[in-house]
Amino acid sequence: MDSKVLAEAVLFASDKPVHLKTLQRALNTRSREKVRKIVEALKQEYSGRAVEIVELDGERFFMRLRPDLAPVVKKYTRRKVLPHGVLKTLATIAYYQPLPLSTLAAIRGKDAYRQLKILVERGLVEAEKKGRSSLLRTTSLFADYFGVENSPQAVKSLIEKMIVSTGETTLKHAPKTGE
Repeated sequence: MDSKVLAEAVLFASDKPVHLKTLQRALNTRSREKVRKIVEALKQEYSGRAVEIVELDGERFFMRLRPDLAPVVKKYTRRKVLPHGVLKTLATIAYYQPLPLSTLAAIRGKDAYRQLKILVERGLVEAEKKGRSSLLRTTSLFADYFGVENSPQAVKSLIEKMIVSTGETTLKHAPKTGE
């Protein structure tokens, strides 16, 4: 099978960034340079098209819809990556991180536990045990997926921009976490 076609298939089928070593295994080669050349060729082929291949920190690659096209495409697709309630829980964690689990439950209600489980399973949120509770934070996958630096300040800034652009005010009225 053509190595370039196989690399493209792996990138297309993955819902998260693919490490260079994973591509090496898929292409059955030890040559990092060979895999890099294949990915660079694919990046050139996709240049200027609706889908792009981006390189992320840590020698990871991701195939995605160009961010500038997302608002237009969103109008015509029904498929949601996450249900609305789960997205609101994710936004709450991202905005107030590090956020104690008890505070999340107070803000989002009893469904927060089920929603948090989904977010942890998807790799978007991590829970660090702190005493009898847990501190919640977004992960590097979250940062990669939303195209933001993996720092609480950068994430909060992105959310504030989204709040202003959509007119949503829910997060602004949530209780403070004591930071």
